[in-house]
Amino acid sequence: MTDRASSRDTILVIQHQDDAGPGNLGEWLTANSLSWELVDASTDGLGVPQRFRALVVLGSREAAYDESVPWLSAEKEFVRETMALGTPVFGICFGAQLLAGLLGGTVQQAATIERGWISIAPSVDASPDDPADDWADLVDATWFEWHGDEITAPGTASVIARGSCVQAFRQDGHLGVQFHPEVTETQLVQWMDSDRRLRLLVEAGGERAELLADTAKQLPDAIAAAHRLYARFFGVG
Repeated sequence: MTDRASSRDTILVIQHQDDAGPGNLGEWLTANSLSWELVDASTDGLGVPQRFRALVVLGSREAAYDESVPWLSAEKEFVRETMALGTPVFGICFGAQLLAGLLGGTVQQAATIERGWISIAPSVDASPDDPADDWADLVDATWFEWHGDEITAPGTASVIARGSCVQAFRQDGHLGVQFHPEVTETQLVQWMDSDRRLRLLVEAGGERAELLADTAKQLPDAIAAAHRLYARFFGVG
């Protein structure tokens, strides 16, 4: 990693594989003139923990509780120390699971595997310090889901959406979402061209043609909802 002389103005985005990048989140950050940097935890060093404007942890095919993953321990320590320096974390799917574990929650195999477009209604279970009602409105949408694990939120967190599992939670300025606000049509077409992902979709009872048809229908509204969520988390507008 290069030195980050102005890390407090930088949003660091951590990805874990080439086909699960920042998608429309990266586009939104650039369009809003926010300084951001992308690093792949599976191939690159994360550098020295610093205080950033924010830290985003994206999805991964790996499980957040699988300690045999070679890069996982170092990433957990990096995120833990970066949080301790005052950096707010936005965790997406695997990133939300990693965040939940660091805050005192747990992650386990999901009772219900979710792959595709799923409507999520807010369900506020607030902590005394974070009522989170306005955040709940921001996650009230149809989002893309792709996960086989689920979160038990930390006891001190505000759960702002539930479905078959915890879908979104907040604690101490951090935000975790089990869904994928960042996806683009290009990403999802690429996923459906992957034999591994297509097999996982079929195993969950889905079909490629149906998912891509749903994507054409749902994605415009989902991206608009994602932009509203980003604006709130990153303090824009």
